[in-house]
Amino acid sequence: MLRSFLVTNHRSLADPQELRPARGSGPVAVPVTGIAGAPAAGKSNLIDALDRMRDAVLHSVTGWDPYAGPPRTPHPAFPERPTEFVAGFVAEGVPYSYGFRLSDAEVAAEWLHTHPRGRRRIVFEREGEQVRIGPTFEAARFGLGALVPLVRPNALLLALAGQLNAEALVPAYRWFAALLEVQRGPLDPAAVALRLGGYLSREPRGAVRLLELAGEAGLGITDLLLPEPDPRYAEYLAELDRDLAGGAEQLELCATRPGHADLLLQQHGLTETGLARELTALRGARDALFARMAARSGPGVRLLHAGIDAPFALADEPASALALLRLLPAVLDAIDTGRVLAVDDLDAALPAATARRLIGLFRAPEINSRGAQLIFTSREPLDTGRGWTIRRTERGTSELAAG
Repeated sequence: MLRSFLVTNHRSLADPQELRPARGSGPVAVPVTGIAGAPAAGKSNLIDALDRMRDAVLHSVTGWDPYAGPPRTPHPAFPERPTEFVAGFVAEGVPYSYGFRLSDAEVAAEWLHTHPRGRRRIVFEREGEQVRIGPTFEAARFGLGALVPLVRPNALLLALAGQLNAEALVPAYRWFAALLEVQRGPLDPAAVALRLGGYLSREPRGAVRLLELAGEAGLGITDLLLPEPDPRYAEYLAELDRDLAGGAEQLELCATRPGHADLLLQQHGLTETGLARELTALRGARDALFARMAARSGPGVRLLHAGIDAPFALADEPASALALLRLLPAVLDAIDTGRVLAVDDLDAALPAATARRLIGLFRAPEINSRGAQLIFTSREPLDTGRGWTIRRTERGTSELAAG
């Protein structure tokens, strides 16, 4: 669950701009948050900022140049001002706030706090080279303290600790890695085919839902074809699928049957949280294995259309079909796992009726039972709920406001 997102000095978002996809002091997750604005108002910059924050957490250690300053894109009028990202979220049932401040040379500040029962507790606070570990997390002091000398000035401590599985920081790291997805940028048929092929081969029942939604869009798609797995990978994929299905069933029983979580702990030594983490790791392993198979032989996704016998390759489909087929696996995965999905320009290539149908999936509690959230930008308001607007000011900056 995403409670809030604040960004300062990223592209046109020069002044602090905060999005709150939740309501109340609890808060309660809002399943759909729409941000409407005219072209060049700054909509894409807001989604890009969330994507940049996620990328920094996942890749600042392994993907950023170790001999350069942190990559950032400040407003052209304020290049000397730092760039800051702050997210409030709930991970494994605990509210967190995490943020960092970037200068041209280094990570100037970074912090992670928990907020159990509304009271702030420091996990760590970093200012330059100095790192303070909160007294409540004294048990984690040795593990985190051992990592502090290893983190580069231009990388995030959360990124390093998460990748090295430092227990105190795993929930926050896992939220960015597994429970937040951002879709933005131009359509890449190869990337769409890989994601779609991976989803279809892993979720046979999900394929029926996906095809139903694709059919409702009026694009003439009647079936989705996927070749048999490469024999060199088929056995491994099938084994991972069995483990995923069994784990998902156990997790569902924990949520719906009183006492099953205790039984799981007694019989398998696994907590509900531990099982959820294990499923995340299994999905990652499964996706990586499918990607290796696809790299050798291609994902092989083909589409059948009404009245046409020959199947179509994804590269032959119009932009509207590609946009929908890129989005549908992400939507269904988000609903199945309780993920936050942020989408830029939802109405750019999709008909308004199709976009509203997808929004409706998140609004339906009988479908969205795990509390997934959809955050999207559009040119025109697409949702009847309380939305947000973004506009470009006379100073050339973007301002976000609740509707």
